[in-house]
Amino acid sequence: MTNSDKFETIVFQQKQVHKAWTGALSRRGENPSQAADGLVWELLLSYSDALRDFDSASEDIYKTAYELARLMLKQVDEKHLTDLYRDRLLEAIIDTGHKKDSCDCRTIVRFANLVSSAFSEARSDMLKKTIRHKRAEGLSNELRVAKSIQNYLLPKVIPDIEGYEFAGRLVPAQEVGGDYWSVKYWKDEGVVTLKLADISGHGLAAATLVAAVKFISGGYYKGAKTAAEVMYQTNRVLAKETPYDVLVSMVYGWLKPESKQLTIVNAGHEPAFLCREGLCIDFYPTGPVLGISETDYAETNVELQKDDIIFFGSDGITEAGVTEQYGLMRLKELVIANSHLHADQIADKVIKTVSDYAGRPHDDMSLVVVRVTT
Repeated sequence: MTNSDKFETIVFQQKQVHKAWTGALSRRGENPSQAADGLVWELLLSYSDALRDFDSASEDIYKTAYELARLMLKQVDEKHLTDLYRDRLLEAIIDTGHKKDSCDCRTIVRFANLVSSAFSEARSDMLKKTIRHKRAEGLSNELRVAKSIQNYLLPKVIPDIEGYEFAGRLVPAQEVGGDYWSVKYWKDEGVVTLKLADISGHGLAAATLVAAVKFISGGYYKGAKTAAEVMYQTNRVLAKETPYDVLVSMVYGWLKPESKQLTIVNAGHEPAFLCREGLCIDFYPTGPVLGISETDYAETNVELQKDDIIFFGSDGITEAGVTEQYGLMRLKELVIANSHLHADQIADKVIKTVSDYAGRPHDDMSLVVVRVTT
């Protein structure tokens, strides 16, 4: 028998098996798709190769069975997949082979085991993919909720006080950031509270603490005699109620517009500085970061002058950059160079310049700008 004759014989035998298989499915009311039918035909041809050399054909059998399972598991469950595309196919092979007296039982068993393994792996991979998708979808939903909460917490109205300009910005590295800023005017007391906080890390875990920082520090303002007392009370609560590995750096200020008195309490935060006549003076920390242990905080007092600029920022600004950080010096030079602009324009200029320098931010960028105009 020539090779051509052998090939024609193999094709004829597999056509018989294929016909028996489609007949079995038809009796069950099943009509395989063209794609599924094509994969079954490839599987039968690989089985024919396995009769001669199983090891050489095993990879093709496994790959084809895996693709068949991936296709059909979108339509049927694993039980129906096994029944229709393994058991009925084996039944057709055995029946057709038995009639031809060419049934190789050992090869059939190995073929069945290989198909079963491929089906199981395909099912497992699909389950893993589904789980990952659901987790990602759930996390995405949580992040969207947290994002809406965070947006709600940020100031909706910036104080409009003669002689002063105020601005704030927040650009999160992820959908939700761990930075927080606030500018609030307590008109009855004649005080503007300035806040910028940076919670360790970023994303959902950090963002959930933003609300705590806002409400704790805001809640203790009423009744407090000094800005340092507000920071002390805020730290006391955070040290007791937050995980040990969560730290919050924060710069907090009381600005009295009438007297131009500014009081700063700095809990381990930078950058925070005052620019005046082409020079910038740092507001150095007056106590440790929040959340470690109960401690007292000192204050820095400044009498403001016309054209002064107060700048609070997060380290996402100074540490931005891939090969080289943007740095504090560049930031100060940028603020000085644009000190003639409105506070809003200064804020936008800083965000754009740093973003252009660093590309996509790897950490949250937030800032508060106050400009004294009279």
